[in-house]
Amino acid sequence: MKIFEKNSANNNEEAGLTKPLVGQLLLCAGLAMFWVIFIWGFWHKGIYALGINFFIFLALFCGLFLSVIYRKVKFRFNDLVWLVPISLIILSFLIYDNPFLKIISLLVLPIIFALFYNYLSLDNKEARHWDFHFLINIIKRIFSFLSKIGLSIILYLELIIPANKNNKRVIAKVIAGVFLFLIIALTIIVPLLSSADKIFSDKMEFIYSWLKAHFSFILMYKIITAVILSILTFSALFAWNKKFDYQEKPEADNKIDPIISGIVLGGILAVYLLFLWVQVGRLWVGSLPFEFKDTEYFVKSGFWQLFFLSIINIVIYFFTYRKTVLIVQRILAVFTFASLLLLISAAQRMQLYVTYYGFSYEKLFALYTVIYCVILFVWLISRLFIKSRSNIFKFLVMLFICMYGLIAILPVEQFILRANLKLAELKGSRIRLYELTMLSPDVLPLIKKYQAEGLLKEKTDYLRPGEAEFDWTTWINKNEKIVADKTWSERNLMNYIYSK
Repeated sequence: MKIFEKNSANNNEEAGLTKPLVGQLLLCAGLAMFWVIFIWGFWHKGIYALGINFFIFLALFCGLFLSVIYRKVKFRFNDLVWLVPISLIILSFLIYDNPFLKIISLLVLPIIFALFYNYLSLDNKEARHWDFHFLINIIKRIFSFLSKIGLSIILYLELIIPANKNNKRVIAKVIAGVFLFLIIALTIIVPLLSSADKIFSDKMEFIYSWLKAHFSFILMYKIITAVILSILTFSALFAWNKKFDYQEKPEADNKIDPIISGIVLGGILAVYLLFLWVQVGRLWVGSLPFEFKDTEYFVKSGFWQLFFLSIINIVIYFFTYRKTVLIVQRILAVFTFASLLLLISAAQRMQLYVTYYGFSYEKLFALYTVIYCVILFVWLISRLFIKSRSNIFKFLVMLFICMYGLIAILPVEQFILRANLKLAELKGSRIRLYELTMLSPDVLPLIKKYQAEGLLKEKTDYLRPGEAEFDWTTWINKNEKIVADKTWSERNLMNYIYSK
């Protein structure tokens, strides 16, 4: 029996269970059950509840999806390169507590997995150019799982209720009717009647007390969550493993007017060159103002404005690359080089800021993002001197996930702590070590070690009149409690290293 048989008369899809399909339904349900059993603490403990449990969940989730597509697609080495950074991101949940990175990973990981997993199913994917048309079609493909939710519900009902088609519909209607009755009765009718009659209210109070004593609302929430996760997971698994193809637009349709693009690029380039000439004495600064507010304004006015200009420049490059005449492409090369100079000057300001005031999550990732953009700009400039057309957007995405996967697996918080301690020893440093209380239990053993060695004491000239020295005992006790409150599955390797 085929999984789906098309009726040629009405072109509708009718579902039929097969052994592979039953296996997939059960595995999706198993993943959902694993989530509600081992990761339920996320709702009240937050990001710190994601450790070994979430690593196992993500590994099983990726393993399930890859095992299904492996039977349908012949992989080449280049097709699976993206699995390396994704594996590093998943591995980071096993090793670290770092809440800043974990929050970003929760947002980034589903997007890049959905993008590259669906790219695997694309016909003739090696020859595809990643442009705006590709992006629109890949987004449609990713959200195609929404159209399969109804089918997933039908298949689960077919799996759970072993009856013929007519009886199955009757049973489904009975279940739906009972469910709706309970909701309406318990939330509207019974409360209204209870308010109208005291004796009826007392009787209902007895029933409510009995339900509370013998029925767990948390269990009900877990069951509902498991059902929803099962349906959504199978919907994505089924939709994303169908054949994927779309008609590419002819390259001639993507050309832009050379006169307009030349004027725009030349005009912006002239403004950039004027800015670099006027600001040449201030772009490459060797020191910062002594007052923190002045320094903060100087850095932010220099860094963030120039950084966002760099993002705009990348977008301009993307929409003009190989779409204009040769002379405009040469202007684009100079334009990109000027953009690189603006970016480097912004990075130099941030570097000075870090030297004087130390690292934080935001400053570290700001510098890391600048490194990403510098690599990208250098690569973009090189593309203008190569005859073959380069896949700009694909390189941009691949560079991002590779660099993010690398930093996700590195001991970022230990680097911040050690670097700030070293920078605090420099002459003129304005680093306040108590600001490192933002760090997680990943650095708990180091904090205890450095406190015992007296390395966490603030310099006396930093303390304001009457200001007491910061006591790290409160931070240590707080983070020890965070680790102690975790279940075995919520911990990570750093927690177990600390406990020993």
